[in-house]
Amino acid sequence: MKKRTLAIFGIGTYALSVLSSATNLEGNSVMPIALIIISGIATTIFIIMAIIRLWKEARGVSITLAFSAVILFILSVIQEAISSSYGNPIIILLNIAKVIYFIVFVWAIVKLLKK
Repeated sequence: MKKRTLAIFGIGTYALSVLSSATNLEGNSVMPIALIIISGIATTIFIIMAIIRLWKEARGVSITLAFSAVILFILSVIQEAISSSYGNPIIILLNIAKVIYFIVFVWAIVKLLKK
């Protein structure tokens, strides 16, 4: 897979992850579980392939992408495990991690498109 094709695949996986995160007013997912699973698998494949492709040219981007994806996953699991009605301090960290992941994701896409 060429780097531009990988970048387009990454944009598609991000759009799919946004689409699969739709919820109703109660916070329940409205998308089929199969779509959520496909989105997760596609995102994982993109992250692994982007890390491999960018390792020699932009090692910092690769390490940051991997680290931010792992941190986002861990914080998401923790947030789901200790969800409560009175508020959750993990939500602040999770939102910061989402912003950092998005910035690094866009950075990786730009690097893939430039090469």
